[in-house]
Amino acid sequence: MQELKNYCDMVGIEFMSTPFDVESAEFLNDIMDVFKISSSDITNKPFIEYICSFRKPIILSTGASDLEEVHDAVNWIKPFNIPLALLHCVLNYPTPDENANLGMITALKKEFPSNIIGYSDHTLPKKMKVCEMATMLGSVIIEKHFTNDKSLPGNDHYHAMDKNDLKHFHQRMESLLELLGSDCRRPLRTEEIPRANARRSLVAARHIPQGKVIDASDLTWKRPGWGIDPREYDRVIGLKAVEQIAEDTVLTWNLLS
Repeated sequence: MQELKNYCDMVGIEFMSTPFDVESAEFLNDIMDVFKISSSDITNKPFIEYICSFRKPIILSTGASDLEEVHDAVNWIKPFNIPLALLHCVLNYPTPDENANLGMITALKKEFPSNIIGYSDHTLPKKMKVCEMATMLGSVIIEKHFTNDKSLPGNDHYHAMDKNDLKHFHQRMESLLELLGSDCRRPLRTEEIPRANARRSLVAARHIPQGKVIDASDLTWKRPGWGIDPREYDRVIGLKAVEQIAEDTVLTWNLLS
């Protein structure tokens, strides 16, 4: 185990291992900065609290659990005031695609808005579509078995991804995340000119004499949108024209008082 830790340090990746007993947790505490707790221990209150006592961030898998059990585990961890990530997981090896139940990712995000939400995948890699969709649904962490030979014996190889799967996933996600962009609702820089040209301004619907109090019959709205915004309609009503305003003039504030 120490050799794996040393190798991870050498190549610049974070070493992690999942403890299943107190002795393993004590050993791993000296060589890990984050603890992973298996789905099999989500109801193991004394073990979860023991791991919490190390005061390190925890990643908790939620496979084969119901919502009450997840809440219980979260509530056991909360008093320790440590970062917690919850991974949606289906405890089948492998998990058929139709049982991936990725909707639970958004359910966990809604139910636990203060926690990081991720996905632990046991589906067959195929084209890595399941992991792609999990990421698009908001999974910040993706956990998946990795192997250098899928034909090796044991339960952790045949459904694992290999380097080719990982490379394909990485390339696809770069493209998909570029398409996804930001979740902040604001106009893009490339929309500035179309925004001004496509939107409306308040416009004089007829000739408005100097000094006239503006009423609804004086106003209409037309493109472009570089004049007074129609959102100011109620504010404009009741103002006076400071000079004569010709029909079809785009209204600006200097024309009103």
